[in-house]
Amino acid sequence: MTSELLTVDAARIDALVAELSLAEKVALMSGDSTWTTPALPERGIPAQKLCDGPNAARGDAMRGVAAASFPVGSAMASSWNPGLVERIGTALAEEAKTKGVSVLLGPTINLQRHPLGGRNFECYSEDPLLTGRIACAFIRGVQSQGVAACAKHFVANEAEVERHSISSVVDERSLRELYLRPFEMAVRDADVWTVMSAYNRINGRFASSHEPLLLDLLKREWGFAGYVVSDWGAALETVDNALAGLDLEMPGPPRTRGERLITAVADGTVPAGMIDDCVRRLLRVTARTVGLCEPDALPVSAPERAEDRPEHRALAREAAAAGMVLLRNEHNVLPLPAQGLSSLAVIGPNAHPGQIQGGGSSQVFAHYQVSPLDGLRARVDDVRYALGASNNKYLPVPGQERCWLPDADRNGLALRLFAGPEPAGEPVVSRSLSARVSPWGFIPLGLPGREDSPFDDSGSFSATLEFDYEPEQSAVYDLGLQSAGLARLYVNDRLLIDNWSSQQPGDAFFGHGSTEVRGSYRCEAAERIRIRIEFQSQSNRFIQGVRYGIAPQTASPEALLAQAEATARAADACVLIVGSNSDWETEGNDRADMDLPGRQNELIERVLAANPRTVVVMNSGGAMTMPWFERAPAVLQAWLPGQEFGNALADVLFGDWNPSGRLAQTFPRSRADSPADPFFHNADGEMHYSEALSMGYRGFAESNRQPLAPFGFGLSYTTFELTDPQIELDPQSRGARIAVTLENTGQRSGRETVQVYLSDRTAAVAQPPLKLAAFAQAELAPGARRRIELTVPAREFAYWHEGRQRFEVPAGDFELSIGTSVAERPHRGLVSQSAQVLDPEAAAEAS
Repeated sequence: MTSELLTVDAARIDALVAELSLAEKVALMSGDSTWTTPALPERGIPAQKLCDGPNAARGDAMRGVAAASFPVGSAMASSWNPGLVERIGTALAEEAKTKGVSVLLGPTINLQRHPLGGRNFECYSEDPLLTGRIACAFIRGVQSQGVAACAKHFVANEAEVERHSISSVVDERSLRELYLRPFEMAVRDADVWTVMSAYNRINGRFASSHEPLLLDLLKREWGFAGYVVSDWGAALETVDNALAGLDLEMPGPPRTRGERLITAVADGTVPAGMIDDCVRRLLRVTARTVGLCEPDALPVSAPERAEDRPEHRALAREAAAAGMVLLRNEHNVLPLPAQGLSSLAVIGPNAHPGQIQGGGSSQVFAHYQVSPLDGLRARVDDVRYALGASNNKYLPVPGQERCWLPDADRNGLALRLFAGPEPAGEPVVSRSLSARVSPWGFIPLGLPGREDSPFDDSGSFSATLEFDYEPEQSAVYDLGLQSAGLARLYVNDRLLIDNWSSQQPGDAFFGHGSTEVRGSYRCEAAERIRIRIEFQSQSNRFIQGVRYGIAPQTASPEALLAQAEATARAADACVLIVGSNSDWETEGNDRADMDLPGRQNELIERVLAANPRTVVVMNSGGAMTMPWFERAPAVLQAWLPGQEFGNALADVLFGDWNPSGRLAQTFPRSRADSPADPFFHNADGEMHYSEALSMGYRGFAESNRQPLAPFGFGLSYTTFELTDPQIELDPQSRGARIAVTLENTGQRSGRETVQVYLSDRTAAVAQPPLKLAAFAQAELAPGARRRIELTVPAREFAYWHEGRQRFEVPAGDFELSIGTSVAERPHRGLVSQSAQVLDPEAAAEAS
């Protein structure tokens, strides 16, 4: 397809490029601040504002303006419903406009190569076709509203370990057939307007300087007409970035461009024509989203707005329910009866408030959050709650209602910045901060490009952060402190925590911070204590800041478990909500293991023994070990489902919503079962993708290893049957046409996903045993039947020939199998292919 960007204000853009000076062009190629690009008002060029992200339109995180929180990527993809995801994309574009945003940094379309990947929750699937289909729907929804989507992170960015330097070592065929495929679909099928280059290196070369991928493949072969933006701080090489086709360095002010790039052009190192191409691409997206030479274009400094729309609430609830996957339901424990439950136990560390999103740049301040406990209390009069166990990695950040400006009657924090290494004398800056200054839990004091900071990235400075904390109850409270930089914490002028004189490195602050240091202090209810944090910058850190946590000491772990047992035993039924939180599943670091944190597995075993009518709800972004799985009557994977968690969970548990989610990733029994596990580590600065094409369910099929739950699997409250399959080769397209009848043979309306898998039975070329080739959904009333028609294009039969640098279909017999998961494929048929070359689409240079 030809990109619509090529025709947007083309004449005006060409004229502008001819008018601009070299300095003006180079200025446009770097950010102006953390989230904005420069404006040239005298040229009629407005600024663009960018923001995260893949499940919410956050705006400027430091402003603390609330936004709608939709389910994360792993939940969206588990719906297998592109139409639903397109509606989410449309809603997110509407949200973006309330923040003055013209570029939404999503979708995240890296693959879930290994269950320990720190950002798996942000991604869609381990399968490239499903990822691409969901991504294209998201992009179409966003861009239908005149907001640019941004496909990220290009490419082979499937881990967070040493992400700023690690080299993903991957063979060309695997790169083409797996990891590049969703990006190719985003460009060729959905015409995405921006792409973000990753932090990592690919086969030794930084993603932002990778000329074969950015220039030769993305722009020339695929015909990408938009611009490539660096991940924040990933533009490290002035000349190499420019020669490779990186169009926009973020954040601003520029670190590797500006005068350096002007000099490189002036001495002929970087051709002036490449600068013109970058500027032309930037102006295309600006024209399509904000407009050129339009005096009423929305200024990026306009106040951000929090618009809590009823239609977005309803969509968030629908999407959360649609993504939940019923993994087990012995003896039809579910759905719970709408009447007849005299009491319900709700237990677990994620019962209240629940975890609605993962950690890092995709986190937002949600308009509101419905906890599982609140959602279930709305359905049952007698609900008994018990914590059961803790799953905290760090002490929780206190709610804003507990933090007060010193000697003032309003919530907030007092920040003072000093020009020297010690926080003494007159501050350079004094300002009040919202008590919810950062959705990811820390206060960044040295992020490059902060327009409200008088210090540059390398300057030495110090700071104090002061507030009055109002405890909920009389108790001994634990306080925690982490920092990227040096820090110490005082309570009522008494030094309680020293993270200044010595530190241990940790994994917070995207890997730039220290471990958490703790202290304790006795607090009396409603008697505020004065907390002061002192901070000193360190010039060798990219991110600098502090994170603090406060929580009352709870009963002993054994007492919590005993209380949960007693609560479960005394109730008619039990809903046990366990999982992780955003400290465990987060951008910046990978998980250390697949186990539930803390003593949650023990909690599950004891509650199952206490009440045989227990539903285990997994509130996590991805696969976790479940050693108790076969002993649990019912298991529901709820993912990280956004602001409507509690309501959507109640809808599913009580049968208002018939579970229709299907796994978009394989759930292994242990991390060692993952085909990528032997290679998921840093080996001298490299991450080797040595499992090659045998990633995910393909590798499980190759080894005949049985997972805990297979790819594509999910139960329903009704039953379905597939009959009368028809499989034939289309002689014109050389693809396959498939038809099958789907019948709802149960007693409830429900939605089923028909899945088609392809296997090369001749295997003239080494191939995985099977791969997903097509899928479709249908909603059917009890007893209803529908003929489902699917198409498998010729591309699905092809492989990448490294020697001839093209996709080819080998001659031979291919089996197409039809079913409802990779493990349940009752209907199979063969088609015979003749050898053929797939000509790439005519992809003229978009310049």
